[in-house]
Amino acid sequence: MKGIIIGASLSGKTTVVKYLRSDTNIRISEIDEELTVSNGGKYPTDAEKRHKKLVPRIIRNLLNKENILFFTNTDYFSLDDLREARNKGFKILLLELSLNELRRRNKERVNNEGYEDLGRWLEGMVGYQEKVKNSGLVDLVIDANQPVEKIAEGIQGALVS
Repeated sequence: MKGIIIGASLSGKTTVVKYLRSDTNIRISEIDEELTVSNGGKYPTDAEKRHKKLVPRIIRNLLNKENILFFTNTDYFSLDDLREARNKGFKILLLELSLNELRRRNKERVNNEGYEDLGRWLEGMVGYQEKVKNSGLVDLVIDANQPVEKIAEGIQGALVS
């Protein structure tokens, strides 16, 4: 079971990770956790360091692993990275939400939970997902509006088939 799950910020990746960790024995890794570990325990705020130094190393390590589910935000994996992942037996899954729903979730988080406003990045995230989807590299698109249990079932079902 090897999978890369790509989702925009606000698509529910963290919720799905928590659910799968509590209800399964699947080995799960997540990009922000890996970035923090790779940067000595502190999340790297330097975008150039994150994208040019840390992410390539994380991806290289990931692609040599077996039995792992890796959750990532958009734009960390190039199409070439995803092709290589597919060649190494990874399935590529996409958690998809409309731009309007992402904007709604963003507004709710900013207003009610004190989160940073991600509004300026959302169109780019959706654009990246469309590019990946149109590349033919995606094994399954999962509607991220579903309950977490259904999303988890969809992920597990796609990885064992």
